Amino acid sequence: MTGIKYIVSTVMKFIQASLKTIQGIGTLTLGIVVLMFAFFVIVGSAPEPAPHVPNGALLVLAPSGDIVEQKDEPDPFATLLADYKDIPVQTSIHDITTALKRAKDDDRIKGLALITHYMGSVGPSHMHAIAAAIRDFKTSGKKVYALSMAYTQAGYMLAAEADTIYMNPQGNVILSGYGSYPMYFRSLLEKIGANVNVFKVGKYKSAVEPFLRDDMSPAAKEANLAFLGSLWDQYTASVEAARGMETGTVKSDIEAIANNLRAAEGSFAGLAKNSGLVDELAPRAVWRKALIEEYGANKSGDSFKQINFQSYLAATDHRSNNDKDIAVITAQGPIVMGSGPINVTAAETVAGYIREARNNDDTAVIVLRINSGGGSAFASEIIRQELVTAQEQGIKVIASMGPVAASGGYWIAATADEIWAAPSTITGSIGIFGMIPTFEKTLDSVGVHSDGVGTSPLAGAFDISRAMSDNTKDIIQQSIESGYREFLSLVARGRGKTTQEVDAIAQGRVWAGVTAKELGLVDHLGSFDDAVNAAAKAAGIEEYNLVFYREQPSEFDQMIAELFNSSLTASVKNTYLKPQSSGGFDPILKKALALKDDLGLLTNLNDPMGRYVVCLTCDVTQ
Repeated sequence: MTGIKYIVSTVMKFIQASLKTIQGIGTLTLGIVVLMFAFFVIVGSAPEPAPHVPNGALLVLAPSGDIVEQKDEPDPFATLLADYKDIPVQTSIHDITTALKRAKDDDRIKGLALITHYMGSVGPSHMHAIAAAIRDFKTSGKKVYALSMAYTQAGYMLAAEADTIYMNPQGNVILSGYGSYPMYFRSLLEKIGANVNVFKVGKYKSAVEPFLRDDMSPAAKEANLAFLGSLWDQYTASVEAARGMETGTVKSDIEAIANNLRAAEGSFAGLAKNSGLVDELAPRAVWRKALIEEYGANKSGDSFKQINFQSYLAATDHRSNNDKDIAVITAQGPIVMGSGPINVTAAETVAGYIREARNNDDTAVIVLRINSGGGSAFASEIIRQELVTAQEQGIKVIASMGPVAASGGYWIAATADEIWAAPSTITGSIGIFGMIPTFEKTLDSVGVHSDGVGTSPLAGAFDISRAMSDNTKDIIQQSIESGYREFLSLVARGRGKTTQEVDAIAQGRVWAGVTAKELGLVDHLGSFDDAVNAAAKAAGIEEYNLVFYREQPSEFDQMIAELFNSSLTASVKNTYLKPQSSGGFDPILKKALALKDDLGLLTNLNDPMGRYVVCLTCDVTQ
């Protein structure tokens, strides 16, 4: 027994000693973590020096990802795994145009290097805005060089403004025009037994066609071809003017592409050179050497003297202290009820920004910047009502339309004091619909049925497991028609027309901005800057702060983002050509994701009245 006690005692002492050691290690580890955190807090709170702008440098404009109004701000911790997680990359259109505007008159900047092969999706009006900003930059006499490996249609419109266009000998320039090719799945719905009850007003309200047909209706084809044709005319005119081509050259070259490609021995790069779309076919080393000889080398000597446009913005960001603000409220993405991030137009969030702006004594005028194809009619009206309240306080509201301001996107602008649109803005689509799917046939096919009793004809009327009664369909259709009359009335009141005049150009039809101006749906054609200037004039101010309203990250998130160089804050690194995902997918996967998004329309729309003002054909392919 004594031996056993000794063994047990020894084991217990060992366990106790081990526990004390572990506890000590834990305490030490915790202490180290606390010290490290305190160190990071001190370092993170210290002001970060602004990047240096090299004298004689080229400004490198290399947008990454989709071009948007305002960038989404991801969780800073998620960005730590950016190499292992597909985090969308975005670039703000305002960052691009602001950088070009500042660099134009900055003697330290001697030229512009444009790189577009990391650029993702970009709307037509954003393309034209960037192209115009490059043209304005060139008026300073500074040279512009396009340096991409290859050029998409969107990227080439920007490259066309360059004095010299370089392209890799393995690259290509594909100009294919604009198209709208939604997927239609009536047959699919029939196969699964889904019964989609649709209620709509408007001859051209084609948003619901994919659920009712297997092809595009003649009316939709007519309307879509008209606005797409206008957009394409604007594109080709811009490219031809920039490259000194005769009118019609781009269209004729596309029509003769097979013969032209044969003459270039099947080389797309040779085709681009022969067609005058590019000036030099050269690998990076060639144009890099040429720019080093012209502008000097960077500190490391491996490339030309340069500064990335994001770093340049950080280096030149000098805040003004004017007394008055022009409040910019951004409505971007689907219009939905509730609260949400910057990539959706969530009614409570956007109305909250408007309320904050109108209650700010420094706010002189509001600019509503729109890039949305619509969504919930109820949510659209909540936003519009908040704008009306601002107007009743004596604050002018100027609407500025970006790439898309259609359906609900037009609803929220309808009663603004002025509406500005780009010639290539996709707008209109003044119509309304409701859609409620029921799955009684689907359930029946697997032996599931619904039955019961109710105290009124409306009891269970919206149960998706049961067929919809004629009475229910009647009251919904009446509500949709009432919503359409309300839409017409808003537009008529806001634009000084009769409801009959509006109805003649409404019916859910989509228009290009240049046509919308002719029809009186918009007041002026111009850029965001033009709308801001009009806002200042309407408010009677000359000096002002331009304030973009959006949710600001917490101080803790800002600190974490700065510590780990998250995309939450502007990067000040003078990096060059750092590859970033532009969100490109295999064509099959891309189509599958599009199908998923379209079908998701059945479940993601959240209007409490079931009334929607959405333009699905406003998403053009290029």
